[in-house]
Amino acid sequence: MGEAKRRQLAVQTQALEAMAVDTPGGRIHVQWDHGASATPSAQLTFFAEFLATTGVADVHC
Repeated sequence: MGEAKRRQLAVQTQALEAMAVDTPGGRIHVQWDHGASATPSAQLTFFAEFLATTGVADVHC
């Protein structure tokens, strides 16, 4: 197995695992579904994290 294939396998393995995203409303676990044509709110989760991190929106739940 070449180095490029090992890197690709590592990326695919990480993509299958759920990642924790800290938002103002609490921690949300996101897992990608590569077979889905659309996601209901996954991108919104990352946008909420961005707003909280940058301080653009000071939101208290």
